[in-house]
Formats: sequence, C-alpha cells, structure tokens
Amino acid sequence: MKILLATDGSESARAAVDCLLRFPFPKNSEVTLLTVIDRNVFKNEAMSSINAEQRDELEETEKIVQVAAQELLAEEATRLTGAGWSESRELRIGHPAEEIVRLAEQLDSDCIIVGSHGMSGIKRFLLGSVSDHVLQYAPCSVLIVKKDDLHCAETGKPLSMLLAYDDSAPARRAAEFCASLPLDELAEVTALTVLPLVTMYRQDIRQRLSWLWLEKKKQALAALERVKKEIGHTTQHVETQLRESPDVSDEILQAATELDSDLIVLGHKGKGAIKKFLLGSVTTRIAHHAPCSVLAVRK
Repeated sequence: MKILLATDGSESARAAVDCLLRFPFPKNSEVTLLTVIDRNVFKNEAMSSINAEQRDELEETEKIVQVAAQELLAEEATRLTGAGWSESRELRIGHPAEEIVRLAEQLDSDCIIVGSHGMSGIKRFLLGSVSDHVLQYAPCSVLIVKKDDLHCAETGKPLSMLLAYDDSAPARRAAEFCASLPLDELAEVTALTVLPLVTMYRQDIRQRLSWLWLEKKKQALAALERVKKEIGHTTQHVETQLRESPDVSDEILQAATELDSDLIVLGHKGKGAIKKFLLGSVTTRIAHHAPCSVLAVRK
C-alpha cells in the first residue's frame, strides 16, 4: 500500500504519525512524508510595495522556513524508520490542500493520512478547510486523525472500528478494506447499518408497519451477516447492529460514542457518483464531528 502522510509539525499532525505507527496497515506498505509551505505566506499583493531591505529579510525568512520544514521531515522520518517503515520525503511550496491532492495523484497513493486540525508549527496548514478539500478531491482513501486517539496507544486498548454500512458499492469497498487489514486477534469491529426514518406527521409509524420496510430490514440484516463473515477471518470480534433513525449521520456518531470507537470507516462516493446515504454531506459531517478518527474509503 502506498501511503501519503501530510504533516505540519502540529500536535494533530504528530498524532497522525502515531496513528500510522500503530495502525494495522498491510506489510511492505510504503509511506511518503509531505510538508507544504503555504505560498501565500510569502507572496501576496502587499509584497510589491516592500523595499530592498525588507525583501532581503523576507528571502532570509523563506530560507529559515525551508530549513525548518526539512528538519521536521527528518524528525518524523526518524520516527518511521525506527519503527521499521521505509519512507521518502517531499517538501513543496503552494496551496497545502492542492499540493496534497496533486502529490497523491502523482504517486498513485492508496491512502492519504492527515491530522484533523493544525494548531501550531510554522506552516499551520492542516486546518479544517484543508482536510475538507482533501476529503472531497483526493483520488484515494483519506484517513483523518483526531488527536484524542492517542489514549489507544497509551493504554494498550484493542483497536475498535465502526464500519458504517449501507450495502452500496462504496460501503462494500469499505468492508473489503477492513477485511484486507492484518488486524490483531483482539481487534473489535462493529458493522452498523442505519435505516433512515421519515418522522414528519408520524410517518415513521406507518413506515415501520409497511411490508416494504420489513423487507428492507430483512435485506439489511442479511447484508450485515455477509459483512460479518467477510471480516470474520481477520478477527473473531465482529458484531453487527441495525438501527433506525431520522438522522443517519447522528446515529453513526452516537454509535461511535457508545462503542468508544477508535475509528469510523465508511465508503466515499468519489467524484461525480450518485449513491445512497453514506455520501457527501454525511461523510463530511461525520469527519467534522466524530469523537474519533475517520477513514473514508475510495476505490
């Protein structure tokens, strides 16, 4: 697997490295470390009016920033090689989100790993808008890491994954991804399907009593059993849940909280596809509000 890990030296970005070190990625995976110097820091309309002395100071500052970026890459590379990973490094100047997506395309990456928010560091580029942009336009899967996940590594708690599943093509790809991971035998996976209810004028009561609704529940349960069997060869701890809710994303978030999940895995439609409910705004909403990391799986 080809992994692109974007870092800016922030606490959230360091958590992304921690996640990479403990996540059960396939053996022989390769990682490319990327940091981006935002070109807008040094190039804007106000720069045209600076004098020669100020321009010299600016050029000196650019050199300092580039040296600091190289040192950041070297520091994170040392952590990875110390854990047995093979790595390469990329330093780019431009719009952070665009450079992340562009490099992922050039490298034919399978997964991009980013922190949820940049909080410190020189570049501070892993902000909400950046991770949003990467999630929307990436040519591959995206793992957004929340810093709160660090407790998993500190306590030795088994990895707990919540697979949001609706039996659509994107959801099936997400299930295939989970099944392909070399999970620890103690890892816990819960496959969750949420059937959306229409509650206006108490339509949910009539909806639940209809033969069509009962058939949908029957099909959903059968699909969950297939997923359980598919993932079951990697870990014995696979459970399924079928829930009903007027808000699918809220129910997924609630389940993640109740299960103390470390990771929510869901399928992502990619560009231009029209699917069911695990798409677009739902994926983005879960990425924003999840109490844990989120992996959006693309083909």
